[in-house]
Amino acid sequence: MIGETKTLNKDAKFGKSFWAKKGEKVKIITISGNAVTCEKSNGYRFPCNIKDLE
Repeated sequence: MIGETKTLNKDAKFGKSFWAKKGEKVKIITISGNAVTCEKSNGYRFPCNIKDLE
């Protein structure tokens, strides 16, 4: 699963921080339980819940 490209099925945000929009394609970098670190096409990395990926 690491290295795969997935699509977000929900906006990636927390509080006032906004990382990615629904429908964006992201690459999975690491997995730790339900938490996933994703990377956008421009190299920006952010945390995400594994259930938020298709």
